[in-house]
Amino acid sequence: MSLAIDIASKPALLLKPSMKISEILPKMKELKLRDAPVVDEENRIIGIVSYRSILMRGIGRDTKVKNIMEPPFYIYDDADMNSAINSLVMWRSREVPIVSRDGIVVGIISRNAVLRNLVENNRIPRIKVDDVMSKPAITINEKENIARARWLMLKSGISRLPVVDADNRVLGVITFSDIVERLYTIRLSRRKGYEWIQSEESFLAAPVSEFMTSPPITIPLSIDIGRVAEILLDNKISGAPVVSSNDVVEGVVSSIDILRKYLESFTVLQPIEAKISEAIEDELTRIQVEKLVNSYLSKFSRYVRVIDFKLKVKQRGRIEEVTVEKRKQYDVSIKMSTNIGTIAANSQCWDLATCVREVLTILERRLRKILDKRGTRVYNSRRQGGE
Repeated sequence: MSLAIDIASKPALLLKPSMKISEILPKMKELKLRDAPVVDEENRIIGIVSYRSILMRGIGRDTKVKNIMEPPFYIYDDADMNSAINSLVMWRSREVPIVSRDGIVVGIISRNAVLRNLVENNRIPRIKVDDVMSKPAITINEKENIARARWLMLKSGISRLPVVDADNRVLGVITFSDIVERLYTIRLSRRKGYEWIQSEESFLAAPVSEFMTSPPITIPLSIDIGRVAEILLDNKISGAPVVSSNDVVEGVVSSIDILRKYLESFTVLQPIEAKISEAIEDELTRIQVEKLVNSYLSKFSRYVRVIDFKLKVKQRGRIEEVTVEKRKQYDVSIKMSTNIGTIAANSQCWDLATCVREVLTILERRLRKILDKRGTRVYNSRRQGGE
């Protein structure tokens, strides 16, 4: 089998710890990079800077890379193609650094490069898109505001929303990057507190129809995932709404879904995922929770080897009436076993998806604290042979 390095590209951007955000953010945006490796003077990997993390943390233009970089994730230069695909799927990354055995960055393997290689070699299963897409799709109405779109993506652990009309016909797509990039621009360009607050509030209050990408690139429900891969690659996008003949949204498909389906024939390479109990009555809530949990789980697996992951949801006795509806109070707990120990967290609240996100955030904070104490070089299954 061919090696990942065979289709890797040269690193478009290597960051140094002393660089400032004002330096690197425009470069990452121009190159459309979502993660960039941080290296020392000998180009040994010492961390990763995430585009999303920069935009979410509200940091200033003079903040240095060393103060925001996260523990590195990577694969070795002798990793085969299937191992690389497994890493891209498990970590839900668009790009992963490739390093030599002494840690020097020698290339970048991208999701698109892998997908194109599979298309060119006719290795994508001939399966209908309906069998791999996420459904039902989590959508937003064209008249709803940007603040709700951001909340819905954070709550559900997703990065794009189809924008629909009253009949569920797709009109456009809005992404998380669209929103946070604009917010970050507003915050950095403010001169007086009052002015930037007004600008930010105006943007968040605006309907999504004013900022969505339209007309959207859509995927017909009738085609197979090989053709889906070609559409995504040709349009340089990572996912799109799947629609019926009358443009009604039936689901959402991403390149990760296609690569995951490819991996299914290699059982030893299956990435860990959490399946949320179907005891959760509302299907859309269950889908939101499952997506959110797996989004965090993919992040955790970049830094440690996840051995076991258990999520428990209990409905508490009290039910609060809100107008004509009743709200249930939930108690959520998570216990995650890893190669560096077991971490647990719990929380209680009225909205299940929000409660799960709170617990995952606590869990992430505790994991990072452990990693910081042990030093950033705590790696998981990226080291073959359990190193």
